Amino acid sequence: MKLLITITPNLEKLLQNEIKDILKSNKLKLPKFNVIDGGIEIDLSKDTNLNQQNKDYYLWSISNCSRLAESIRIRFGESFTSKNFNQFNSNLEKLNYKTYFPTSSIEPQVMVSCSGSTLYHTNAIKERFIEHFNKSIKNQLSVDINSSKFKPIKKSLKNLKYKLRKIQNNNNNNNDNDNDNDEVDEDDESIIESEDEILNKINKLQSELDEIVGNQKNIPQSKVFIRIDKNIAQLSIDACTSSDGELFHKRTLNKHISEAPIRETLASAIIMSIVSSNSQGNCLDLNKTNIWDPFVGSGTLIQEAIGILLKSKPSNSTNYKRTFQFEYFKNHSTERYLKYLDSINKPISPLIENTLLIGSDIDQKAIDSSIFNLSNQGYNNDNIKFFKGDFKSIYLNQISSSLNYNNNNNNLLKPFTIITNLPYGTRILNKNQQSNIKEENDNDLDYEYFSINNNNNNNNSKKQQDGNIYLNNSLSKDLKDLFKRFGDMIQESNELILKDVFVLNGNSHFQSISTNNGNHNFKWERILNFKNGGLSVELLKMIKK
Repeated sequence: MKLLITITPNLEKLLQNEIKDILKSNKLKLPKFNVIDGGIEIDLSKDTNLNQQNKDYYLWSISNCSRLAESIRIRFGESFTSKNFNQFNSNLEKLNYKTYFPTSSIEPQVMVSCSGSTLYHTNAIKERFIEHFNKSIKNQLSVDINSSKFKPIKKSLKNLKYKLRKIQNNNNNNNDNDNDNDEVDEDDESIIESEDEILNKINKLQSELDEIVGNQKNIPQSKVFIRIDKNIAQLSIDACTSSDGELFHKRTLNKHISEAPIRETLASAIIMSIVSSNSQGNCLDLNKTNIWDPFVGSGTLIQEAIGILLKSKPSNSTNYKRTFQFEYFKNHSTERYLKYLDSINKPISPLIENTLLIGSDIDQKAIDSSIFNLSNQGYNNDNIKFFKGDFKSIYLNQISSSLNYNNNNNNLLKPFTIITNLPYGTRILNKNQQSNIKEENDNDLDYEYFSINNNNNNNNSKKQQDGNIYLNNSLSKDLKDLFKRFGDMIQESNELILKDVFVLNGNSHFQSISTNNGNHNFKWERILNFKNGGLSVELLKMIKK
């Protein structure tokens, strides 16, 4: 078995370290890692000490425990030369990959990419593979109806259908006998059964047959990836798309999103980067800080921070029970897999002790989305709070005053850390934002508090007026003002209250504007850079001068 675990480019090192930790915690031998652009390859086929059952645990552990992986694919054998269609077809015949398809005849979804190759017509390559699948793989996967496993059910169905036809066509028994008497048992014809009774028996047997064979409507479509680069072809199959068709990185059921959402995988990458490294060698301990996201959006950063704080696995930190594509593979062992899940999915505490998590935003939709998403994850806790309002008002009225909120609460003895995804030129800002922001020296700024346990948020909140400004890569007046005020807030903040700041930034003007062209008492240090939704972004840490 060869695995390809993908991730956003420039985050491969984070993924490699996470997979190592996962395999160690699952008591699995560390294989050789091959880091490529946008992923990690693991080749288990060359380890003679691993049988197929042992190899399954690598796939199961990574799929259930990784917070960073965006997809997991299984390579089909070795790559092969493919300069023409005859060569391509010939090499397809040599591949043994039928075990990676469900026991059904559903044609897979095929994605083809070519670069620098004589074969460049992606649709023609796709057609050749589908033809090969229908001719070779589909027939091998078809269930043998004459096998001892299905013959008793098939024979009983035939007898019952014969009886049903006799009842429905009692005047044409001779015709029915001519057509069906070769395999029909009539020993029990003395037992008189009604048409409804026979129909019930037929439906019951048909359900048993469908359950064994696999009802095609309930089996997700397989996804095959064909990559031909410089006349070298490599085939892979997706192993972890969920049964409802959701991509692997989407692990929040019915997620409500606001403008410019961030993926759960990228949010986890941000948190892991923050807690793992910086140039001064001082790692941030999430247990020794409170967390504030002043541009909370859909609440994804807070959601992932909670999961990491609780040290919970993605498969166990959600009310959404995920079913992966590999569970439909022909040779998948359901019994062993369920035992594995029982061994890793231990009960986790819903409480986040001694840590306060605050999310704020000027957009009511963002507040509502965050509350819904975290509640849907099972995170209902008084330590999680949401406020509608500008970040300056939240800092002055909530963050600063929190030290006097409850002297008996240990989380208020800890400073706050900002972890946020900034507006950086493409996020939508409300056109009334500037008029709602008062002078910087005004301490009486407006805000609204929303508890994650309050189900009547919408009734108490003031509806936002329609009309938004869509920002591009240029610097608007609103965005420039936002960057300036954000930097001023950091400059004026008390280090005992606000100690660390981490921002995901995608605007080239942010650093200079927020630091007042270097005149403030802090600067920004880049931790890493990657792409978010196709836009280049950088994760920055605030460094005091």
